[in-house]
Amino acid sequence: MANGKVFVSPGVYTSEKDLTFVAQSVGVTTLGMVGEALKGPAFEPIFIQSYDDFVTRFGGTSPTRYVDSQIPKYELGYIAKSYLSQSNQLFVTRVLGLNGYDAGPSWSVQTIGQLDPSSFSAATSAVTVAQSFPFYVPLTGAGNTVGSTAYSNVGLTTDFFTTLPPEIQAYFNSSVTLTNGGTLPTFNADILNWFETSLCTVGETTSAGTACLPLGTTSTALPNGTIYQYGCLPASFTNSAMTYTQTSLSATGSTVVYNQLGSNCVCALTGQCYENDAWYYGLFKEQNTNCCSGTTYTGVSYQIYAENTYGSGSGIATGTTAGGTLVYSGSMRVDYVKYSNVKSYSDYDGMVVMTLRSRGTSTKSSGGPVYELTANTVGFDCTGVYANVLENPFAPFGISATTAAGNVYTFKTSMSNTSQDYVSRVFGRNPFDKKKEEVPLFVEESYPMLLKQGYNKGKVRGLQCCLNYLPAARASINTNTIAWNMHEWETPETPWVVSELQGSDVYRLFKFVSISDGNGANREIKISITNLSFERGEFDVLIRDFYDKDASPNVLEKYTRCSMDPTKVSFIGRKIGTSTGEFELKSKYTMIYPGEGVLEGTYTSSLPCGFEGYRFRKYGSCSVNPKIVYKRKYYTPGEVIYDPPFGAGTTNNRTISGGDKLSKTYLGVSDSAGAGYDADFFEHKGYQAPTNICTTTTGQLWPVITQGFHMDSGATVVIGGQAGYLEWSGTTLSGKPVFVVGDASFDKEPTLSTDPYKPLRARKFTLAPHGGFDGWDIYRKTRSNSDDYRMGLTGFLNGACASIEFPTATGAGTFKKLSQTEANTDYFAYLRGIKTFSNPEAIDINVFTTPGIDYVDNLGLVNEAIDMVETDRADSLYIVTTPDYNMFVSESTNPANVITPDEAVDNVEDSLIDSNYTATYYPWIQIRDSANNKQIFIPPTSEVMRNIALTDNVAFPWFASAGYTRGVVNATKARKKLTLDERDTLYVARINPIATFSDVGPIIWGNKTLQVRESALDRINVRRLLLQTRKLISAVAVRLIFEQNDDIVRQQFLDLVNPILDSIRRDRGLTDFRVVLSNDPEEIDRNEMNGKIYIKPTRALEYIFVEFLITPTGASFEDV
Repeated sequence: MANGKVFVSPGVYTSEKDLTFVAQSVGVTTLGMVGEALKGPAFEPIFIQSYDDFVTRFGGTSPTRYVDSQIPKYELGYIAKSYLSQSNQLFVTRVLGLNGYDAGPSWSVQTIGQLDPSSFSAATSAVTVAQSFPFYVPLTGAGNTVGSTAYSNVGLTTDFFTTLPPEIQAYFNSSVTLTNGGTLPTFNADILNWFETSLCTVGETTSAGTACLPLGTTSTALPNGTIYQYGCLPASFTNSAMTYTQTSLSATGSTVVYNQLGSNCVCALTGQCYENDAWYYGLFKEQNTNCCSGTTYTGVSYQIYAENTYGSGSGIATGTTAGGTLVYSGSMRVDYVKYSNVKSYSDYDGMVVMTLRSRGTSTKSSGGPVYELTANTVGFDCTGVYANVLENPFAPFGISATTAAGNVYTFKTSMSNTSQDYVSRVFGRNPFDKKKEEVPLFVEESYPMLLKQGYNKGKVRGLQCCLNYLPAARASINTNTIAWNMHEWETPETPWVVSELQGSDVYRLFKFVSISDGNGANREIKISITNLSFERGEFDVLIRDFYDKDASPNVLEKYTRCSMDPTKVSFIGRKIGTSTGEFELKSKYTMIYPGEGVLEGTYTSSLPCGFEGYRFRKYGSCSVNPKIVYKRKYYTPGEVIYDPPFGAGTTNNRTISGGDKLSKTYLGVSDSAGAGYDADFFEHKGYQAPTNICTTTTGQLWPVITQGFHMDSGATVVIGGQAGYLEWSGTTLSGKPVFVVGDASFDKEPTLSTDPYKPLRARKFTLAPHGGFDGWDIYRKTRSNSDDYRMGLTGFLNGACASIEFPTATGAGTFKKLSQTEANTDYFAYLRGIKTFSNPEAIDINVFTTPGIDYVDNLGLVNEAIDMVETDRADSLYIVTTPDYNMFVSESTNPANVITPDEAVDNVEDSLIDSNYTATYYPWIQIRDSANNKQIFIPPTSEVMRNIALTDNVAFPWFASAGYTRGVVNATKARKKLTLDERDTLYVARINPIATFSDVGPIIWGNKTLQVRESALDRINVRRLLLQTRKLISAVAVRLIFEQNDDIVRQQFLDLVNPILDSIRRDRGLTDFRVVLSNDPEEIDRNEMNGKIYIKPTRALEYIFVEFLITPTGASFEDV
């Protein structure tokens, strides 16, 4: 039974073996299903042999129902689970959408980039000032501790600090909030601390109880020659102050620069600058935070130190008494730099970290989404209690919204994913997970990991006090929108994997294309390429679970010792399979799309050493798109991973690496230290809106491309818009390096022991597919697959633009004509799925079902399925759903919404279905979904299919799949317990009842097809007998094709067919049969052999009548 082909296979067989094989195949059940699944390939029948296989391919079960509906969205999974408990032959076609949706207006939250110290030297209006200020420091209380202020004269009337420059006074009482929730001391308190630690006299104590020490003495107290620095100062300032103090104070060898920042304003590893990096953060204020103006800063940095002293003694200053108060007198020198128009990090300023969308609903009359918010009426609040978000992007902020109806909403939220106010918790993640009347917005995308990386690395300061608004795609002829998702489903794929650096260029080797389609596939897998060996020309490929961690990878598939040589068995395309068909598909998760020249052997000696960046949408003209923070290197013990320019306490807040373990670290896309990514990054981002959304079904690619990753540190020479990347001249990487690069050269086998790529296990990187799209309208509560959505009918016309062909259309381009026979509504998506089973020679099945549709709400599709089964295939039984409840309500327990047996009969009569290839059952059953710990009502199709397979296993297809032996239903209960009269009502109308008996619970209690006329074929077991008999005889008769058309071949036909029919008779399928062949010369001349097979099918016993006769005591039974 290779490839699931049960009966027909090329070859030579003896009569006996062939018939034995056929007889064994009589009981093999093969189900075909068309419907929706959690993941998996679309519009292609996939052969499944076990439920584990189904879970791998299609994702298992889910109790999700369509919004405000009783229709199980993923009924297909429940049918598969039940059916595969009795069979190992199943074909599944997954359906995805064809029309997509207009995502509507958007409001994006953007970052304030931290000031870029490399721009200090170019800052305009930079002023360097050196000034001296006399001071007096009063000492009060026992022990002569320093008082709370310092005064400029002995009369204690003028505060010393009022004489400081206004640029410094502005920060006099300011404090900096720390990441641990505390604050740094104010500048006032910090200078007083300097007075205490630098100027106090021997024999006295500071307010902290530290003894004052002689000049030049080193201890936990600071020496008298201390220089305090605030902010980032040029090296010339530090050198000048040290020279001055050493000369003026004779402090040679003991002068200490406290809080000195190193190059690029980064706290040196051994420097005492734990507080100053926070002052550096606080001494600069953004000049603007508008969404489109770019953040610049104005600020000041300064240093203080003793200039000279008065009096004598072992300290710098002499204590004198003024009005009974002991004071020090002397001078302090203040050097400071004023900056303005200091630029921020351009790649982190205005970076989108979250996007909000309006809730709304698509209906039959609207033709597309109608949004709660239709204009730029959403605001960002950074005032009052929310002001801290300007300097801490994880602090709370406010969002206000005014709906089209004039309703005003306000929300407190934050970007901290550990907070109860996290944006996804406040707003939800799809149009229907919260009530639109209460929360009119939802989060489309969020990037907390990227924000955390930018904040910890000192690239992000806070969040802009505004939102980047862009309109809906259908709002006007407006291509400045990120809402155009109005196209069909798509398959995720990785960027191009590229070769090692060859000169100043790299070459595209292959892409990984996911086997699964749609959104779910974006978070199914990631791929690691490991053990890259130039010496052997080989590498390994690991298919990993998307959500695993580098420290504990969950490897789903592994392909070892792959190569780029297409002539070898190790060729990666041969090992995994190619999407272009040259090599058989081996993986269950991905396939290889080879680059130009790869199959011709152009790159046989190359290795995959990196990957290009990801296409991303453009958020208008002044936003920075999100990105992945790649893992570029393996940290060694002691290396600094983060040193944020803000405090975490009174000690250093840098993060120091303990050293990366090679076995638990991957380069590229990584969750290891110093790297990070958000799952939303890999989601579908739509296309640039076409100028004509009424007819165009494909958008243009975005010009935004993020940087990729390459292991070779020299790959920075690869520039977008040049050489091999000339085609990128119009993208955001034009003139820029294409790759973020690794830590060392990697274009040949490493030989040096110090090379970080010397260990084979260090040569690896990870990437992930992106861009999968379901193609459904997420604003629609249920699918647009009813009859009204056929081309030219009301539902279609309400979504389509008016045209010559459809002059009465009133829509705005949601629906479009795709061909003469197909449009892009969900009706045609399901129809496309049904037609994948139309060729019986390609797909061999004998039962068929279409979960998710029924003959009341989707009669057109049901009739299409019946026509396909009867006309195109003529070999299968179709099980169709009968609704037993109002399908379009949210709750499932209201008796008023139950469809009674009488109403169900009316529905089936109104459908005018008359087919002995079709059967249906009533009512629905409740099952327990143990995987999701839920109870759910579903149609009885799952248990019908299981019992059909059970019947074929324990008996034969011509036995009825009903009753106590082959019809017990595994369910908690039936939705309705049918009475005898109700069962009679249903059965007369050809609906098979699911009865409920006290000893067994729910049970299949009917065997009828939907044929109206009473005949043998109005029973399922007889229909299945005919289907199997036809298939068996066709299978053996095909062996005679092209033989001589004479009496011998006729006898051969009889010798083949008669044993089959006789075997069926012996197994109680027939009571008698006869085969008659025609010998008409005209038929022989037409190369035909015609015959008739007369059969008498064995009927199923459905009625047992027993009459009980009560006789007198003395009566003899022989006389009765």
